[in-house]
Formats: sequence, structure tokens, C-alpha cells
Amino acid sequence: MTRFLCLVALTSLAVPSIASAQIAGGHSGVSTIHSFTGRSAYDDLEAFGTCFASKQTKDALRLVSTEAASAAEVQVYKQLFSKEQYCLGDLLGLSVNWKLVRGAVGEGFYNAKLRVPEGLAAPASMPPNKVQSFMDAAICYSRQHTADARRLIETTKPGTKEEDASIAALLPYFKACLPPNMPSGFQIDSILLRYRIGEALWRIGQVHS
Repeated sequence: MTRFLCLVALTSLAVPSIASAQIAGGHSGVSTIHSFTGRSAYDDLEAFGTCFASKQTKDALRLVSTEAASAAEVQVYKQLFSKEQYCLGDLLGLSVNWKLVRGAVGEGFYNAKLRVPEGLAAPASMPPNKVQSFMDAAICYSRQHTADARRLIETTKPGTKEEDASIAALLPYFKACLPPNMPSGFQIDSILLRYRIGEALWRIGQVHS
């Protein structure tokens, strides 16, 4: 799978250090910018997710309270990132698929060791026959293979060979949590799977060791 992630960074001291996030296809109003891609971009996104979960918890909870990959998630995402966000720091914006932003925030709750609110906690049981979404499958997997799920999140970084190897090893067990009637052509994005597992761990009551 080919991955591309881009974080847009400030290069002009004349621009305030806290700037509003750029929604994909939006316009920042600043012409002097450059892009970070690859490893540094994933590291910045990971740091943003943890900061947003721990420092802007109210907004972060709004985002993860929506159904993952839903129209409601898109709406909340646009509302949140059309205004200034402290956790962007020197980053002008996130030119990233909104699903990855939510994913980094979901994993951020786990990394920040924040307890899940009662209303967002996963059901006590999530057998495969109850799975209705990719997030449900991540919860199913994380409940059944908690140690392996924690190892993925705590010992690998997004977008690395180590993450790829860990996901390849867990994939058969994750697929066992998918219902048999998955849509034709359904494909699993490894970075999104990682983020769903990170959020699932938080939802089942786990925190980073």
C-alpha cells in the first residue's frame, strides 16, 4: 500500500504561531509554506493527536463521539478545524484525510492515559456476530487480543516497517472479527487499522503502560 501524509508548516515569522487548521481543499491565506512528508509527518500527527486529546479534551471528545467515518464525523471535524487550535503549534494546517486525524486523536486518548467517559465505553462484549463497523471489529479484536493490541500501539510508530510487521501478524485475528457479509472489494488500510485499534483500546478501558 502506498501511503502519503502531508503536514503543512509555517515558514514565515510574520504569521502567528497558532493558526487555524486547513481543511482538505481549503485555503490558508499564506503563500510561504512548505510540506513535511513521511516519517516526520506521522510523528507530528501522533503528537498532535495526543496533545488534542489531553489539552483540548472537550473538542476531542466531540470528535470521537461521532460514529467513525460518518457524515457526522466530517461535520464535527470541519467545525473544529475551521478555528484556531492550540495543539497545531507551528503547523499551519493538517492536509490529511480526516479519518487519520480522528484516528490520531482516538489513539491520543490512550497515549495520554485518559479514562474513557461512561457514554463512550465499548460494550462489555463484542462478538463477531455483533460487529457492524470497522470500529466494532477493532473493539472485538482488542478485547480478545489485548496484549497484542497494546504491543502494536506501544512498541511501533505509525508508518514504519515495524508497524507493518505487527499488523501483518495480527491481521488474521482481526479478520476473524469481521462479519461474513462484508461489502465486496472491502480493503483494510493498515494505518487506519492501527488507529482504530488504538481508539478501541481506550474504549475498552485500557491506558498506555
